[in-house]
Amino acid sequence: MKVELTIVIAVLESYEAVYRQCQYWANMPVPLDVEIIIMDDGSPKPLSAIVETFASACNVRVIGTGDTRPWSQPCARNAGAKCAKADYILFTDIDHIISVEALVTARMFSGDMMKFPREFAVIDEKGNLTQDLCTLKKYGLRRKIKTGPHFNTFVIKKELFEALNGYDESYCGKYGGDDTDFADRYSKLAKAGKATRSSLGPRMFVFPDPRKDVKQIFHGLRRKK
Repeated sequence: MKVELTIVIAVLESYEAVYRQCQYWANMPVPLDVEIIIMDDGSPKPLSAIVETFASACNVRVIGTGDTRPWSQPCARNAGAKCAKADYILFTDIDHIISVEALVTARMFSGDMMKFPREFAVIDEKGNLTQDLCTLKKYGLRRKIKTGPHFNTFVIKKELFEALNGYDESYCGKYGGDDTDFADRYSKLAKAGKATRSSLGPRMFVFPDPRKDVKQIFHGLRRKK
């Protein structure tokens, strides 16, 4: 079976979030011609034991980065892209929730890059998505239900990602700047007429600010100690 879309998610710890995401993907369900690669960026306890429980329900696997630097998302995303079997890659973070509409659109996408408007939502303990306002507030919502696109979540043609040399791994070791740098380089390519400007797809979802981590399902520091 030809893989139509590869989803790449770099994760450090966040065991509960990974479990809920796997439940959600199994409930969706994600088509088997869509592969999900979770790049384990050095979790003390391997994520594979969680993911293997759901492997029969969706095409998901774990690959370790083997990188010991305190922040190595650029390395993880590049490694995930090299393992991707599809011509298009959806990069996102573990706190984002892929909507059915976004998945269908990304799977059929034939342009250069697509970003997504976002709304706040959570995946509950049973793997169900909810936008119930009371629930969102319990997870730390302090703003309006809608928010803008983010540089960390987009679909891109794999050969274009490779032409840009992927993420700049000089950002490894320190948090921040890697997503913005990649977006800036893509923008320059588009201005030079070598790629189209990123289009806007259907809505994606995101947990309320995981840096506050009210429910303690995300890795608080987002980096290795």
